[in-house]
Amino acid sequence: MGSESESESECVVFEGASFPTTMSSTSSSSRKLLLLGNGIYDTEIHYLQIKFYGIGVYAEADLGQHFKEWKGKSEGELTAEDSAFFPSFCKAPVEKLARLVIIKEVKGSQFVTPLQSSVRDRLAYADLYEEEEEEALDSLVEFFQKKAWLTQGSSIFLYWPTPSRLQVSVVVGNEVDGAGAGSWKVEVGNENVARGVQEWLFGPTSVSPSLLKSLASGVLRLL
Repeated sequence: MGSESESESECVVFEGASFPTTMSSTSSSSRKLLLLGNGIYDTEIHYLQIKFYGIGVYAEADLGQHFKEWKGKSEGELTAEDSAFFPSFCKAPVEKLARLVIIKEVKGSQFVTPLQSSVRDRLAYADLYEEEEEEALDSLVEFFQKKAWLTQGSSIFLYWPTPSRLQVSVVVGNEVDGAGAGSWKVEVGNENVARGVQEWLFGPTSVSPSLLKSLASGVLRLL
């Protein structure tokens, strides 16, 4: 997965990180992924709001054809608690990419632990957490546990060529074109786990409510 250079693509600066408005697809250099929205993962600790990472989400431009029934709806209708929009976004059969840019330095193990818990709990609740899912999730956890520290400005790329596959890479530093710098470092071929990570990020109970609001606006613009 490679991005356009900043000279060829406009960028959105969000929480100090530069997000190109388009990125090229790994499957075809002529196919572009569009920046649909940005959000942040933060939390309150001892009355202080701590920002952990900023997020940019990309998808194919033809994503809009899968959401024609939402045309004319408001952002509030898409983000309503009983809305089917975000589950539909996760299932949409198009390429998607999320770039997470570290704001507060964190250990790889600290980053992946809440992701692991969320995916495992979601799958167990749906009675989908079997040995294959456990092994796939463990491979993702082991990958991040090997990363001693994710320093400020480092990027985590989560790429779904299809909803049932997930490829992950980590770039330390402030490079925008990180996903294309060499091969992917770990791939998750288990459909349930790949979808579970999407739901962790894009689902109705996302770790970043601000991302959901921005994402809804971005999809509405495509319609």
